[in-house]
Amino acid sequence: MLPFQFLMSLAVIVFLAPGLEAAVVRPQHGRYLSGIRWILNILCSMIAYGGMLLITGSAPVASLMAFTLMAVTAVASNIKFRVLGEPLLFSDAVVARSFLLHPKFYLFSIPMTGRISLLAIAVAAPVLLWHYSATALLPHLTGAGILLLGGLLLWLCPPQKLAPTPDIEHDIARLGLPGSIIMYWRQWKFSSDLSPPCSLSGQAAYDLIMIVQCESFADPALLNLPADIILPSMPGLKRARDVAFQWGALSVSGFGAYTMRSEYGVIFGQEEAELGFRRYDPFLTAERERGHAIANRLKTLGYESTFVHPHDLRFYNREVLMPAMGFSRLITPGPHIPTPDMPYFGDIALGRTLVDMMVSADKPSLFYTVTMENHGPWPKGKDKQVPLQHYLRHVQNSDQMLLNLIEEISVGTEKALLVFFGDHRPSIPGVVTPSSIRDVPYVAVSFPLEAEAASASPTNITPAQLNHLIVELSARRAPGS
Repeated sequence: MLPFQFLMSLAVIVFLAPGLEAAVVRPQHGRYLSGIRWILNILCSMIAYGGMLLITGSAPVASLMAFTLMAVTAVASNIKFRVLGEPLLFSDAVVARSFLLHPKFYLFSIPMTGRISLLAIAVAAPVLLWHYSATALLPHLTGAGILLLGGLLLWLCPPQKLAPTPDIEHDIARLGLPGSIIMYWRQWKFSSDLSPPCSLSGQAAYDLIMIVQCESFADPALLNLPADIILPSMPGLKRARDVAFQWGALSVSGFGAYTMRSEYGVIFGQEEAELGFRRYDPFLTAERERGHAIANRLKTLGYESTFVHPHDLRFYNREVLMPAMGFSRLITPGPHIPTPDMPYFGDIALGRTLVDMMVSADKPSLFYTVTMENHGPWPKGKDKQVPLQHYLRHVQNSDQMLLNLIEEISVGTEKALLVFFGDHRPSIPGVVTPSSIRDVPYVAVSFPLEAEAASASPTNITPAQLNHLIVELSARRAPGS
């Protein structure tokens, strides 16, 4: 390696790539430049540089690609932080599969300059690799040595000491972006499985349990919208609160995404603090904890469970996980022909499907439904309120579905439980943006409706506590037990 190339490579590994990460990655609250952050950045840069040098045998190309990789990772993390209020996490690696399945879910959040840059990199990288790759053996061996040395030194860094507990905002500042991704991944990889749950006893207390996880459902009055916005009346939510035996705010951790966190909490009944590093995507290890799933637990009481979702069940690997969780039937209503105003299967139509399924049930049944209508991306226009108005139109349909379900279930004679909740707030750039306030509404209504008025005071709970409420109510115990 020529002296100039050596100095250039050293500068990229030790100064330029680590400095770029430290300078631009958000969040910056409480941020300081720690020695361990710089060391971890150097080791990650060594791995990136060594890997590219091993492949190409060209020091300039390896330097450029290592720096570019750090830049792309930092920018991607900042975009995610701006839209969802979280930096990149180790668990986001699974998004690559989802991106290939449904790229429109993700492309809308990337600015046009970013899309052009990604396209340019995608075109330039293969050209550089092909045109400038060297055949001499020594550069390739040198790259392998740098890769192995960087990997060994990074492996020797103890994640138990560097990241003993999950605190991503603090650790981004202390460990840096690539360092926190790797240390969190190592902590996640060696985390322990949950202990088996207590078995349930008794018989089914309800003929029907309907759980509706409504995409991006929130009370518009609590979204801090511009003063000139006319808020919808939300008669369904009002009616539900009037007749519910319990209602209030559901404390969720995600904003604008991470449906599976709320879903896991309600299905498995585990608090995120109990999950440790598994909290960021608990579905990755859910199959190993299947005994905690509500469908498996209620099966011992005689309930037959059905999972309903009008979208691709490959998302979050639901097509595999849901049967393992005890759902004997997986239903995907449709087909639906997308239109600009209704890109996904509508909630009102989904409600009618649920009513038909309830009517045909001939044994105690649990229906867990995940809706889709309020899912982004939101349409854009010259007026920044175009996406907000789109969301408000659709969330009113979700509210109407809730009202319809209450009315339809109330005319029957079955003993039923309806639980309706939002999975997270919507992320609408420039209008509804990430903040520390992330709660969404939930209601729990028992049928036949009680003659007396429901409690006027709201009860704020977590998704796991909502699971505990459902499980507790679902069993009718024998006298004296």
